[in-house]
Amino acid sequence: MNAFFFGNSKEPLYGVYYPASNASKNEGVVLCSPFGQESMRSHRALRQMAMSLAKKGFHVLRFDYRGTGDSALDMNTVEAQDWEDDVAVAIDELRDMSGVNKIAVIGLRLGALIAAASCIGRKDISRLIIWDPILSGQDYIAELRGEIASECSRNFEDETGCLNFNGFPLPKRFLTSLDELSLLKMDPMSIPRIYQAVSHEDESFKLVENTWSKHKGFESKLTAAPHDWNFVDDFGGILFPQPIIQAIVAWMD
Repeated sequence: MNAFFFGNSKEPLYGVYYPASNASKNEGVVLCSPFGQESMRSHRALRQMAMSLAKKGFHVLRFDYRGTGDSALDMNTVEAQDWEDDVAVAIDELRDMSGVNKIAVIGLRLGALIAAASCIGRKDISRLIIWDPILSGQDYIAELRGEIASECSRNFEDETGCLNFNGFPLPKRFLTSLDELSLLKMDPMSIPRIYQAVSHEDESFKLVENTWSKHKGFESKLTAAPHDWNFVDDFGGILFPQPIIQAIVAWMD
C-alpha cells in the first residue's frame, strides 16, 4: 500500500495504491467513494475491498476527489464535473503506474453516479460496478433535504444556498452541477460489463435494471448484508458489510 499525490501539481489528488500481489490480471481497479459521512462510514469497507482485490491480482487505486479528504481545494471551488474529471485522472494514473491496459471502476452511492458519468464513452474501461447507486443528483439532493427535515427543525441551507449536512457543506454551485446527472439518462453501451451490487431492496435499483437491461453485459444482484453498510449502532460502531464485499470481489475475480 502506497500513499501519494498525483494529477495536476496545482490541484493534486490524494491516492492510495495497492499493487497486485501477483501478475495474474491485466486489469486495474479504481474505487470511487461516496460523499461526507457516507465516505467516512464506508472507508473501512472500501479499504478491505482494495486489499482483497490486490490479493486476487488486480492493481487498485483509492483516491479523494478535489474538495474532499486530503486532495486539493475545498467544496466551494468544485463542481460535479470536476469529480468526473478526477475519476478520469485516477484511471489514467493507474494505467500508467501499473502498466495494465484495462480499468474497472467501482463506485458506491454518489461515487457510483460520478463513476458512471466518467466511464461512459471511454475505450479503456473493462467493467463498471455500481454499488447501491444514487439514481440522480436530483434524488440525492432531495434525500439529503428529507433527512435534514426529519432530524431537526433548523434550516441547514444558508443564505448562499449551501446545504450543510452532518458537518459537510454542499455549496449551491456544486448542487446545481450535480442536479444535471442521472443514471437513467446515460447510455452505458460503451462499457462491456456492468454489475449493480445491491445491499437492500429499493425501487431506484429496479429503475436502473429496467433502463439498462437492454445492455447484454448488465446484471444486478441483491446481496443482503446483516446490516446496512451505512448503519451506525447506539455506541457509534459501524457494522462491516462483508457479504457484499465478498460478492463484488467474487464477481470481479
